[in-house]
Amino acid sequence: MLKLQDYVCNITENCFSTVMPIYTAISFAPVQGFIEKSRKLRDLFGASLILSYLSQSLANAADQTPELKVISPALIHVQEGMPNRILIQGLFPRNEVEKVLIQAWDKVLQPCREWIETNVPVHDLYHWDAEWLRWKQYTWEIFWGKGDDPSAAMNDLERRKLKRDWVGINWTGESSSLTGTDAIAWHRLGEVRDPKHLLSEAEKRELKEFYRQLAWVLDDPHQRCGKIVDAGVEPEGKFIAANERLSLPELIKRLVTLPKLAKKIGLEDLAEGFKDIYREPGYWTGWFMGDGDQIGNKLKDIVQRYGDEKLEVFSHKMRSWGQTFQDDSTQFPQGKGRVIYAGGDDFLGVIYSEQNQSGEPAPEQVKPIDALNWLMQLPDQWQTLKTELWHDLEIEHTYSVGFVWAGHSVPQRDILQHCREAEKQAKSLGRDRVTIRIVFNNGQFIQWTCPWSYLSILTKYQDREGRTWGDAKLNWTHLYSDWEQLKARHAIRLTETDQYHADSYLALQLFNFYFDDAGKAIQKNPQDKRWKYLVGSNSELAIVQWIDSLIQIGWQLCSNI
Repeated sequence: MLKLQDYVCNITENCFSTVMPIYTAISFAPVQGFIEKSRKLRDLFGASLILSYLSQSLANAADQTPELKVISPALIHVQEGMPNRILIQGLFPRNEVEKVLIQAWDKVLQPCREWIETNVPVHDLYHWDAEWLRWKQYTWEIFWGKGDDPSAAMNDLERRKLKRDWVGINWTGESSSLTGTDAIAWHRLGEVRDPKHLLSEAEKRELKEFYRQLAWVLDDPHQRCGKIVDAGVEPEGKFIAANERLSLPELIKRLVTLPKLAKKIGLEDLAEGFKDIYREPGYWTGWFMGDGDQIGNKLKDIVQRYGDEKLEVFSHKMRSWGQTFQDDSTQFPQGKGRVIYAGGDDFLGVIYSEQNQSGEPAPEQVKPIDALNWLMQLPDQWQTLKTELWHDLEIEHTYSVGFVWAGHSVPQRDILQHCREAEKQAKSLGRDRVTIRIVFNNGQFIQWTCPWSYLSILTKYQDREGRTWGDAKLNWTHLYSDWEQLKARHAIRLTETDQYHADSYLALQLFNFYFDDAGKAIQKNPQDKRWKYLVGSNSELAIVQWIDSLIQIGWQLCSNI
């Protein structure tokens, strides 16, 4: 009996997998954090390139193993937009997953390190060997799950995520202004020193010279690689500003957008003509972040009804749509926009005024009405996908989107956080919605959430002279002025107390007057499509607050139509 128990206890997972079918689900993190810690548009693209490359490396490793089959994602030969969640038929051991991920990450790190050491020569040797090793070993958390069917594997993955697999790095030295914990990348990073002592004046000059040389080379890498900047020459800062101080991951995200370096690593490089965002006073930008609604539940439903084969069909359709969406630059107003990544079930992009080659702005800036018109047409981008998924799989597919119109001085990392919060707001109020959030330069914001099917309410506005959408003289000030006066006189209340309750009557009268009886039309809808569907509640206060948000957003985006 003891021998039999010993035999049973020594059966490995690999042996067990030959007896019955098994599936492996793998993922890694941080993804959103890696993307959101970005100062410039170029950093966002660099982060997206790296994440897609790592995901593709894992998928390729599984695909090249005879006993394994990649179920999702589809189109693994297409690197752009590769999701970081991978489902495999067969057992892909966790230690092998970790090995593949670290090796792929090292293939990103080493060329970047070699490029810096070659093109930013210093009198002293670089002291940062240990820091690069730490970033190689401890940047990523790996999540791994297995099960007898795809649903069980994905559930196991989610369960194991509760137990983190993360090691923090205790840096010594100056800290990056972005994160507060990641050390500034320069040749003295890793040098043994007393952390209680600040940099000396001589060391500060060395740090400044390091970034001056780096910025100068990157202004024209084709001509300046391996050369030394002349004394007194100040870089233009097209790629890296001379006064920037970046951590190693930040610097890597910037460097991988160099076409030659990207090609050496194996990344899908950006076009040579990449232009950054022009964010000077008066130039606003529109950012959009979208996510498929309840994708996890839909995957489980597909597996239960159809099995693995249809899961591959779903993944193929989603990824094909993402690739098309990302490559279609004609969708933006006058080409002033880019999709940063589109994995199929999620995407991120920006509408902006580009810099020209000399760093000057484009002749005409993006207007808020241009961004709003584009947003209204966004659902058309996934209408074909939605139809195909219903026809082939009987899946009702929708997207929730957060759209942020941001002032020039709002930091990019703050904008990305606003995008994520706006997207979550759209999901929390019922999904298949968009939340429009306007973020002002002082950090304050206003927002409005609306189902996609009701976004056209904004186009129903008419001013006192009877002018309607499309008229260049349309005046939103009439409605805004009336509304603000009624609020000031407490005729319209946006809060409630025990003594005073909100009343939607006056708000609805104003809404009907200025929006072509839109409130009456809503009330005529079926019960499940009335105010609760729009607002999330049938309460008087919720209706008044929703109309208030609509007026605030409309006045900001449409008043200069």
